[in-house]
Amino acid sequence: MANEAGVGCTGGQGQAGRTGSARAAARPKRPSELLGRRREELGLSLNDVASRLGISPYVYATWERTPVKDLDDDALTAVMGALEMDAVQRARLRHLAGERYSADADRAPLRPSGPVPPSAPVRRPAPARPPGPLHPPVPVHPPVPAPPSRPEEPADPATQAYLRDYAALMDAVPLPSVLFDRRWDVAHTNPAFDALFRGVGPHPTAMPHQNFLRFVLFHPDAPRVLAEHDTSWCLPLMAQLAGLLEGEPDEVLQAVRDDIALDPIMDAAYRCGLPLWMSAVGAEAIHHDGAVRPVHHPDPRWGTTDCRVVDETPARLEAKGYTRLTLVLRENRSATPGVRQGKTRLRAVSGG
Repeated sequence: MANEAGVGCTGGQGQAGRTGSARAAARPKRPSELLGRRREELGLSLNDVASRLGISPYVYATWERTPVKDLDDDALTAVMGALEMDAVQRARLRHLAGERYSADADRAPLRPSGPVPPSAPVRRPAPARPPGPLHPPVPVHPPVPAPPSRPEEPADPATQAYLRDYAALMDAVPLPSVLFDRRWDVAHTNPAFDALFRGVGPHPTAMPHQNFLRFVLFHPDAPRVLAEHDTSWCLPLMAQLAGLLEGEPDEVLQAVRDDIALDPIMDAAYRCGLPLWMSAVGAEAIHHDGAVRPVHHPDPRWGTTDCRVVDETPARLEAKGYTRLTLVLRENRSATPGVRQGKTRLRAVSGG
């Protein structure tokens, strides 16, 4: 009977109503469906999109299966760019994610501008509503893990005050400096540190101001800043991670190890290459303090240069599990002939 009532409208209107209903039924109703359908329209595989985003196919496949509202804004913007979405598709995705966006900012005009000729009003039947209260849909998939957050402030007011004053001290230092806890969750970075990593693109879990270990290991832009990335930065931090995992169990650090295992090359480097590298360079090479490591500074006044890593952690913060590192930059060596540039991917076995 409902169909007969719909056909009872004027002929053209009834046909338009049926066409609109068909289009609405074909439209994806969940953000995950919109991502998968758009990827298929472009003829892209999961690997193709993951390569554009600089993440693993496993991680991107997880994004397609989970609510888009659980992605942070940087990751959502990156996905829309990788899938080459136009303004209408972006607005549709954000609408399905449950966010509010103004039509004039994110939605392309659906009709040409200019006056619209008047037309007689058309009376449409009111849509039928089911009896009883409407309930929100039950989510089908579990949410993705939230990006790592900054360490919680100590409960001790005296320590909180000390950290605030110590942050002011770090900001006054003209060299890149960072303060992180035993899990490498970053508590504070100074302006010089932010300037060193200013060209780094978005990433949901591995930004340099979030977790320095994850940035070094997983961010595709890390080799653009950290020269000789594998041997000077990845392997020393992997060795420190392995040492911590041998001690008291820690779910957060174990999660980093699990993410390493998802990449066959990184996993082979951790299991096989790391012991060989440590036997070749010695145990002292894994420590930060005093190590000389190369960087690519975006400021041409520094360019590609070496920096000495200096551990400046005061005893009071060290007792709380914090570490403060300062990178003492040296004179620009970009023009020096014969400078070896670092690889952008870990090898399964690397001795230095």
